[in-house]
Parts: sequence; structure tokens; C-alpha cells
Amino acid sequence: MRQIFLIIFKAFVSIFGGHGFGKFYPIKLAYDFVLKRSKSNFVIVLGHKMYLDSKDPLLLSINGIYEKFETMLMCKEIKRGNVVLDIGANIGYYTLIFAKLVGKNGKVYAFEPEPTNFSLLKKNVEINGYENVELVQKAVSNKNGKIKLYLDKENTADHRIYNSHDSRKFIEIESIKLDNYFKDHRKIDFIKMDVQGAECGVFQGMSQLLKNNKSMKIISEFWPIGLKRFGIKPSEYLKQLITKGFKIFEIDEQKKKVVQKTPIQLLNLYTLQKGNHTNLLCIKK
Repeated sequence: MRQIFLIIFKAFVSIFGGHGFGKFYPIKLAYDFVLKRSKSNFVIVLGHKMYLDSKDPLLLSINGIYEKFETMLMCKEIKRGNVVLDIGANIGYYTLIFAKLVGKNGKVYAFEPEPTNFSLLKKNVEINGYENVELVQKAVSNKNGKIKLYLDKENTADHRIYNSHDSRKFIEIESIKLDNYFKDHRKIDFIKMDVQGAECGVFQGMSQLLKNNKSMKIISEFWPIGLKRFGIKPSEYLKQLITKGFKIFEIDEQKKKVVQKTPIQLLNLYTLQKGNHTNLLCIKK
């Protein structure tokens, strides 16, 4: 029966996906109904066993992979023996991939502040037997200490450390600056951050790490609306990347290309008015 619903769901997405029809209540209701019956709470993803949360916002139980081109790009960029940070690790999709890529001589630090996500992250790392992962139940920002995490009850991958004024409930969590967490560890090779517009806060808290590492690669979202809600202009975030010595490349998931872009090009393509976003590969050499 699940296979039947899975076929229906994929047909549903192919017809309505990307056209904004999901905003209409009857279509959203139908979407949620079919999705609920298509999902599984346990899957094998790229050879890893994974427990999923009930919402499965990454649709891993449906597609078996998330952002395929970006996933393959990270597999290409990360090397054995690397030290990798997964900031906003959620339930561990990328954490598990990184742990396999870096091998027993490498290290992965996975940061996830939300308790339910963290519990699944821990469970997924343990069931796959990885001992090269350090789990940290904290947010990463420009502050040390207690901060608020605003929760999305429908999408467990969209919790935010700023108030987006959409009636979210919040919990208090611990936050850490990377400079403080890694004060005795200088080498960082690769950072993946998915922090819903709070990227500048991460950068502001890692100035010493950036000085210590002459070469580094970062994959980061560029979402102008999220950046503005966090309290910074989108142009300032891009300027910060350039100032720190990074070249910026856009990851085009649709065209399956990585193309170097200037801040002006990105600001013209991704605007507050459009509400769109993209992912960036930032390379410091």
C-alpha cells in the first residue's frame, strides 16, 4: 500500500511542484494526506541507516537523497583526514556522509541545538557506528550563553535563532562561538552551515578560526529574507565573505553546475521581493 501512495505522491509533486499551488488549502490538504501515507520512519540513505522524524522535511523516505547535486559536490570536495563542521546538523543526513568521507583519521563536529533533532542525530550516528563524530547540542552564533530558538512546528529543518514574527513558540538553548569552541584546535577544512539566515552570526563568531586557516571551504545558504530578519543586509553578508578572502560560487541544483558569481550578480538574482534563495560554495585559498 505504501508503494501505491509513493507513486501517487511523486505524480502529485510532478504536477503541482514549483507552481505555488501548495498555498491553496485543498491542494495542501491533499498533499499532506498523500505524503503522510507515503513516508517511513526508518530508511537507508546512501548506505546509512537513518531514523527520521515524523515530518520528514527532507523527504528522505520518499526520495532517498536530499539535494542530490549538492550532496555529490560535497562528496567530491571533502577528503579523507579532513576536519569538517556540520552547523545545523538536524538529524544527521550530512553528518553521516561527512563521517564516511573523512574516515577514521578525520573528524566531524555536528552542531544541533533543538532537543528532538539532536536525539535523532545522536541515534543515527550511533546506529551507524561512527566514532569520528563529536555531537554538540548547541547553536553556533556570535554569542556564548543562552539564546532563544524559535520553532517551526511543521518543518523541523526551519527552526531559527531570531524572531521572524510569525507566532512561533520558542525554547531557550545554549549558543557558542566557534572561536571559543575551537580555541585549542586550529585546523578546519570544510564547513557546511544551514542556519536559516543566521550565517553572519556564525562568521562573526569565527574570526580567529578564519585567520588561522589559510584554506577553507564553506557551503552556505544565501537567503536575503532570512539575512534581513536576522538583522543584516544581504550585501553585507556577501561583502563579509569577500573581505575574508573567499571566492563565491553558486551551486545550481537544477542545472547541476557550480558557477563563480560576483556579489552584484547574486543580489540581482536573489532579492527580498522574490523571496528566493540559493546555496553557495565559498573557497578560501
